[in-house]
Amino acid sequence: MKPTRNVLCTALAAAALSFFAAATHAQTVTLKFATIDPAQGQNVTQVIVPLAKELSDASGGTLKLDIFAGGTLGRNPLQQLKLVLDGVADIAWVIPGYTPGRFDDTEVVELPFLITNAREGAIGLSRLHAKGLIRGLEGLKVLAWSTTAVANFHGRSPIKSMADLRGKKTRASSSQAAKVLQALGAVPVQMGAPQVAESLARGVLDLSLNDWSFVATFRLDEVAEHHLAVPMGALAFMVVMQQSKYDALPPKAKAALDRYSGEALGLRFANAIDIAANEYMGRSTKSGKGSMVVVPAAEQAAWRTVTDPVIVAWRKAKPGNEQVFQAFTEEMKKVRAGK
Repeated sequence: MKPTRNVLCTALAAAALSFFAAATHAQTVTLKFATIDPAQGQNVTQVIVPLAKELSDASGGTLKLDIFAGGTLGRNPLQQLKLVLDGVADIAWVIPGYTPGRFDDTEVVELPFLITNAREGAIGLSRLHAKGLIRGLEGLKVLAWSTTAVANFHGRSPIKSMADLRGKKTRASSSQAAKVLQALGAVPVQMGAPQVAESLARGVLDLSLNDWSFVATFRLDEVAEHHLAVPMGALAFMVVMQQSKYDALPPKAKAALDRYSGEALGLRFANAIDIAANEYMGRSTKSGKGSMVVVPAAEQAAWRTVTDPVIVAWRKAKPGNEQVFQAFTEEMKKVRAGK
């Protein structure tokens, strides 16, 4: 009878292990992460891919991140938030400025001279969020805030001063950028990112006002060999999911997401962006082609005089803008003081 009993015990143990394994497997949650960034871009390779492993490890395999790069779940940059709201994606890399009227507080980073790199933008937006000063987030869980690198001017002809912008058809990436261009005497043109390089080549555009990652991603440097660097603002972005989706996560998955999101995640994106932007700018400078002009701090006063009315107008445009502006600029003072 003993052998039979041993066989029975072994069978029961195996069944129990199978049951618990199935239960564990049933608790695994897979979240689809959508981004328009290419699979080989720094945001994906240096931040999102490592993040997926960290979340899996920290959650004991409870949370899995499936990455859909290059717009494979939807290529339209303006529709990334809709992918999340419609359940096509669980998490998405979203430019809030592409949903006008909802996240207008984030326009603060589009204003010229407020930030000098993505790191400052990431910290500033994260702290505005922590203070409850970014409106329009009802029903959303923001996992990270960051920005692009600051925008510079790129064109086929030499750009050496503010005077070289007058009358030039210049691609603007945001509403505030368009207003800045108008103040500088340029003619702002709204245009989709993939069309910019060809438009420069054909003379439809004279210049483009974009960050250096944009230049590399959309190959503007193959057409625009002349550059002028002056901090003309950036574009905000957020990594976001539905609050209800976050609330429904198993405890281990939620704890892992909490651990690896927030300002720290925003800074990971920002650091990757700033490093890449500096590399792209350095590569262009060392190529020996065209020209690279950096407006020194001493000469930026004239630019500020011309663009300050845009900032003043934004501060007065809507209730709450002044509070956002004051809070953001105060955080920039802290960041630059090492706080």
